[in-house]
Amino acid sequence: MGYFNIMILLSRYIFAGFGILFVIVAFSFMKPFVNYNLGNRKEKNRLLSICLYFFHLAGISIIMVKQTNETIRLAIGVNGLIMLAIFIGSFFILKMMKRHQELVLWQMMFFIMDIGFLMLERLDHSIATKQMVAYLLGTGVALIFPSIFSILIKPQNKYIYLALLAIMMVLPFVFGDTIYGATNWVSIGPISFQPSEIGKVALVLFLASTLSDGERLKKGYRGLIFPGCVAVIAMGCLVLQKDLGAVLLYYLTALLMLLVATQSFILPSLGILIGACGSVIAYFLFGHVRVRVAAWLNPWADINGKGYQVVQGLFAMGTWGWLGSGLTRGTPTKIPMNISDYIFAAVCEEFGNLIGIVVLLCYLGIILLCLQVAFRYSHAFYRLVIIGIASIFGMQVFIIIGGVLKLVPLTGITTPFMSAGGTSIIVSMGMIGLITYFSYKARVSEEKGAKA
Repeated sequence: MGYFNIMILLSRYIFAGFGILFVIVAFSFMKPFVNYNLGNRKEKNRLLSICLYFFHLAGISIIMVKQTNETIRLAIGVNGLIMLAIFIGSFFILKMMKRHQELVLWQMMFFIMDIGFLMLERLDHSIATKQMVAYLLGTGVALIFPSIFSILIKPQNKYIYLALLAIMMVLPFVFGDTIYGATNWVSIGPISFQPSEIGKVALVLFLASTLSDGERLKKGYRGLIFPGCVAVIAMGCLVLQKDLGAVLLYYLTALLMLLVATQSFILPSLGILIGACGSVIAYFLFGHVRVRVAAWLNPWADINGKGYQVVQGLFAMGTWGWLGSGLTRGTPTKIPMNISDYIFAAVCEEFGNLIGIVVLLCYLGIILLCLQVAFRYSHAFYRLVIIGIASIFGMQVFIIIGGVLKLVPLTGITTPFMSAGGTSIIVSMGMIGLITYFSYKARVSEEKGAKA
């Protein structure tokens, strides 16, 4: 086993090398934001896939060898093969569906997802196995449902989106389960899910349909009253459920969509001022908010109490440096909520801070590709939907990873594609499926226009 520990230490350089190579190649697709070219699309896609496969196989091999229980070791190997089959099968289906130009979007999503999967498998095999079901369902949703539901993604269907949003906001009051002080989970029979994850997509669709509506343009700022009231009521429901992380996500996403729709800083700036006042009120109303703010300001004051989670996360990210301790050689089990809120800190501890930066760059790449697709649409509704989805990813990453890095107070939301949580995985993959569909439709339209 001593020789194998040496191999694990050497593997840190392999993981870092594949990660850096992956983002360098991936960002060559992101014109006009990045201006360099490394070859033709087919060759670059093949290289990205190779990086993903080798990263996955290296990680799963290390976790298997370090596992002493033969039964669990075999199960880990099966999960690893299923994950590899998801990657290969998805790429094959995308090519069959003529979505080959959108492969890079999926490759970045899968790279983030695989890092999260490897860390979940290393920390808790049973949770990783449950996550596999979400990966399979999410892949099906992302590949199939955007094409099926494209008939519903139209600006005139705003009341359908409003009804869906209303249902998702009301469900926790009827069937809700309280977890860590927030009533943000719903259990109906054997099915358990988080309505706010679905609600955020419904909110984006509703705001896109109302903010791009012709009547709103005629009424000017008065046309913003209705969508504004709906967003405030939705956030009010989340406040009553004490799901303050979702409140912040909804709020920031709505402000960004308002900024893009009006092309004016007046209302978003006013919204930021109102939000700041709301944050002060929340500080005095909710005890757990005061605890999190205190832990954010000075976690060292109560290192074994309120600040324990923050301090353990900082130790994890700061102890082993750029290359990390090596997969399975760290102590991420000491970090509270290491499979959910703090999975990024666990990844940085064992894979290294370089891989942490690679993960952040992959998130940035997904956002840039979303904006790249949005620029190809002249119709305000579709452009706003795509920007809304990009905003969700961007704000969600900023809120949770900013909390882990102690840039902002920590709030309990998932890290997209990484954290344990089936609803988050399925909804996030579904949004990638929508972007893929919109990109494909824009490309087909451009090709028809060129021929004409």
